[in-house]
Amino acid sequence: MKGCKFSQRASLVLFCLTAFAFFLTHDAAAAGSGDFEKYRQTIKKEYGVDIKDFKDSMKGGRADGKAITNYDLNELLMGIKVEQEHTTSKMRALEIATDHLEEFGDYYTRLLKMEEEAEKEAEAKKK
Repeated sequence: MKGCKFSQRASLVLFCLTAFAFFLTHDAAAAGSGDFEKYRQTIKKEYGVDIKDFKDSMKGGRADGKAITNYDLNELLMGIKVEQEHTTSKMRALEIATDHLEEFGDYYTRLLKMEEEAEKEAEAKKK
């Protein structure tokens, strides 16, 4: 009987922990759903693509399996524009952008700043 009481207590504890984890996850997902819709509508407006069913098509990227809302929306928008230099697919450009943003959250802001500095240096050399 002792083993039975322990087993019942362990089961109860396990059940409570599982329920707690479920509610934490559920609340986070519900809170983030508004963010996703904002991202979805903004990207659709700017680039004409719907990210509703966005999935990684290039395996092995740093952002594989991560939520698109993990990244700053403005950085994503800049990233889609920049990465279209490498692909005609806006969804693929978005995926490349998320991989870069996984490394540095302000990747495209840094890239823009670096390009502006390089252009100034090039202009100064011409003079």
